[in-house]
Amino acid sequence: MKTAHSFFCVSIILGATSSSILAAPINAVIGLSNSQVVESGKKMSLVPNTGTVLPLQDSFLPISNLQNTENKNWFDEIGQKIRVEHKQRDLSYTGVLTSIENGERSFLISVNKRLTSLPMSDFYLIPLEKNDSTKTTSVPYQVSYQTNQLSWTPQLSLIFDDNQVSLSQQAILHNNSSAVIEIQDSLLHYSRTASPQVFKAERSLMAMDSANQGVEYQDNEISYPLNGPVLSIAPYSNTLYSLPSSRSSIDSKVQTGSLYTHSNSTGKIDISFYNQLGFTLEQDGLPGEYKTFWKRNNLLIPGNSVALNTVRANNSVEVITNKSQDITGYITLVESSSKKLPSTQTWEATIQNHSNQEQNYSIVQNTNGIIQILEKSDVAQLNANSIEISGKIKANSKKTITYKIELNN
Repeated sequence: MKTAHSFFCVSIILGATSSSILAAPINAVIGLSNSQVVESGKKMSLVPNTGTVLPLQDSFLPISNLQNTENKNWFDEIGQKIRVEHKQRDLSYTGVLTSIENGERSFLISVNKRLTSLPMSDFYLIPLEKNDSTKTTSVPYQVSYQTNQLSWTPQLSLIFDDNQVSLSQQAILHNNSSAVIEIQDSLLHYSRTASPQVFKAERSLMAMDSANQGVEYQDNEISYPLNGPVLSIAPYSNTLYSLPSSRSSIDSKVQTGSLYTHSNSTGKIDISFYNQLGFTLEQDGLPGEYKTFWKRNNLLIPGNSVALNTVRANNSVEVITNKSQDITGYITLVESSSKKLPSTQTWEATIQNHSNQEQNYSIVQNTNGIIQILEKSDVAQLNANSIEISGKIKANSKKTITYKIELNN
């Protein structure tokens, strides 16, 4: 059964005329900082990174015009009418590109017969004329190459709605070339965390139906297939592409806090509580940093960002979304046999629930010695240096827990 794909596209035209479009859709493994492209046309559609061109046959004729790859699109437009647009400011020029000062990384543009020198790194280049005389890299057989002109960034979110959580995933595809890029039968490849490219404006937005597709874990690599219709990305723009999302039931809600005490601690120590939610993932997804949101009617309230390192089906995860506004508390050292180790200490934990519903709580107390619980109430040992005080507290109530521990060297 074939999957029907639908999409919505909004774009802003750059310059007075349409931007150039690559001759045919490309096939690529799109990475977080660059892409590995495979083409079999007569020329390379994108500028290859130096030293990455890989002919996919045993013997081949010399491949020319691989020099000046970083600024090749600028050299190709010398003598042509262009538009340059500042990457950050509302500033643009339209005129004839007269020359390139490659050593100084600047260019000369003739605007109304007046020459202006501008830095290449500050401007986007937008060709306005078709240049049939431009030299292209002639490749009459299939080659693979790496390019920095195409990449992607994950956009990951957790949306909490009552007792449900939605794991929402999108891909932001970046076109850093001066031509429209068309993609078909390609892969998104997740290999490491990368900083997203920032463009002056989101000039293209697209959402596509991704039914019956999923994030793939194969050969210890994470990828996602870009099937369906041809995907077009405007020059110097970002395109938002939908990835599979899933919903899970929230299994646990705990107000958690932690603190550190030592043998000479005195007085009252306040505890900061945070809201911790636990759930089980329904399907494989992308690891990384997820933004959290609380759904309130049709609005989304932002929370903390959380890191999910293992996003696999049936994996249980716990995330801290925001600071608790329902629970406050503190612990007090009631008695201590010595300010040095070994020491026997009696502590009181005081917890107050300000909400109208029962709450689960957990307090982790870390110490500077080897700990042993002598008298306990709702207290359990986590490891040699830590204990956990946990339980339930009724709505609008206050609770005090007394426990005794021994600290040794």
